Amino acid sequence: MIVLKIILVTLLVAVMFLYEFPRMKSGKMKEKAVFTVVASAGWGLALLLMFVPGLPGPTELINYVFRPIWSMFKFVE
Repeated sequence: MIVLKIILVTLLVAVMFLYEFPRMKSGKMKEKAVFTVVASAGWGLALLLMFVPGLPGPTELINYVFRPIWSMFKFVE
């Protein structure tokens, strides 16, 4: 079942590349590089979440970073 999910996600990213990449202007190398990096990062995160479904999300990272700042504001009240 997980192999099927990996294949489907990979096909989705491949179709996205085949559709979008040729339509980008040929002189826009930075745009193509950013598109490639963001799409690859999304593909990697999707695969990572398939193998480790209990992985904490980005909101937990934000809570971890801003919790000390939030506690400082609680003392002000």
